[in-house]
Amino acid sequence: MNRLLITGWIPEDIITEYRNKFEIIIPDEEKRNFSMEEVEEYIGDCDALFTISAFPFKKELIDKARKLKVVANFGVGYDNIDWKYCTEKQIFVVNTLTTVTEPTAELAFAIMLAITKGIVMYDRELRVTRTCKPDMFLDRDIFLYGKTIGIIGYGRIGQAVGRKAQGVGMKVMYYDPFRKTPEEEERLGATYGKFEEVLAKADVISCHMPYTKENHHIFNLETFKKMKPTAYFVNAARGPVMCEADLVTALKEKVIRGAATDVFEFEPGVSEELAKIENVVITPHIGSNVLEARKNMVHEALDGVDSILHGGFPVNVVNKELFKK
Repeated sequence: MNRLLITGWIPEDIITEYRNKFEIIIPDEEKRNFSMEEVEEYIGDCDALFTISAFPFKKELIDKARKLKVVANFGVGYDNIDWKYCTEKQIFVVNTLTTVTEPTAELAFAIMLAITKGIVMYDRELRVTRTCKPDMFLDRDIFLYGKTIGIIGYGRIGQAVGRKAQGVGMKVMYYDPFRKTPEEEERLGATYGKFEEVLAKADVISCHMPYTKENHHIFNLETFKKMKPTAYFVNAARGPVMCEADLVTALKEKVIRGAATDVFEFEPGVSEELAKIENVVITPHIGSNVLEARKNMVHEALDGVDSILHGGFPVNVVNKELFKK
């Protein structure tokens, strides 16, 4: 039986069905997560690894994984895994490609609504005043119907956000390094624009790019200055695609009107300055933090692992080039 090492605790009712497929090494609920030292101790005899909570799987640890054939990541982003080195070592990398799409898109849409409608600010104020006397002509929030959402990164999640935005009457522009065909754009009801063009025209910028070295700090003070001063920035992708200090500056100096982010540059920490700003909504990287979604993610990851170990070709393989070798 193939040996599977899971770096973090998963409720037993979710993994029970996989105990017939793998010999599973997993921390208990009280321990929650294995340390790096414990993973190093176990990994030499394991056929598969399942990384939880962005556990880092880099060169030094990969070199100790003598038998490893596949590593699965609990999430769609896999910047915690040196997937290129895994490819060199003939180790497949799988992620939760499809199961995070809708929950993450829902969260992005929710925090967009929260900031553009002042929901968190109203809630905070009302808990203090306990009096329903809003400013009758407050110039802070916006009417979304007829406005333009600019989606940066138009993969599965970006497209799902676009569909939700269209549901409230927004126009969709997008930028992605890989432009869709005219037929796809027509089907999706989306207009393509260059990066700077989308920044300049959109009333809300929603970021859904994967984190790569090329995308590091793609959202910085210069970027924010290219947006409308009345525009909002939403990030449900990865923290380091934005310079958090520059976002603080942009909000304080009213370069943009507001922001909502579920991710942060130096996670798990959140800067004190950002937390103190009123015109930002912050959530603790919970894009897929719904139990139903979490169960689906475990199934997608472990079904992918099982398929790889039995010669299959699951859709959620990151380094598909290994199939040719």
